[in-house]
Amino acid sequence: MDFIAYLGPAFVAHRLRRLSAQIVVDIARELVDLGLTVPSRSASTVLLLAHSGPLGPVDIARTLRLSHPLMVRALRALKDLGLVRAVDDPADQRRSRVELTPAGHAEAEKLAAFNCRLDTAMRDILTTKAGAADAFLASLDAISEALDQLPISARLTLKQDA
Repeated sequence: MDFIAYLGPAFVAHRLRRLSAQIVVDIARELVDLGLTVPSRSASTVLLLAHSGPLGPVDIARTLRLSHPLMVRALRALKDLGLVRAVDDPADQRRSRVELTPAGHAEAEKLAAFNCRLDTAMRDILTTKAGAADAFLASLDAISEALDQLPISARLTLKQDA
């Protein structure tokens, strides 16, 4: 018996975290096999910088909908790997932006090619095991939007007041 599944919707975050870890570990192995050094959890950051060019850490965090402290740690790791570097912001010399290094651009190209294959594999998993990939992803987006509109804490308060 899966005890967490038994506990029901109250533990959906646990189930999502567990699923995320399973996917991330599997993808990380594939990235290593391809000779990539980018951590699987930072792939979206590398792809965003390849797509948009230099951005500030706050802008990256906001675009990827991640916390600023998490983004600072991820950028530090990417910098240590030689994939990104800080550059002055031409609009405001007090700020810096992050850009890909030549090694970061090379990894972004390989990562983009890998993501085409990964997209196909994930669609297969989501379609054969979860019904329909687009419907599943739309459900995730709807849950996120519902939480943006009214977080769990407010929902708990509403239920107590009723």
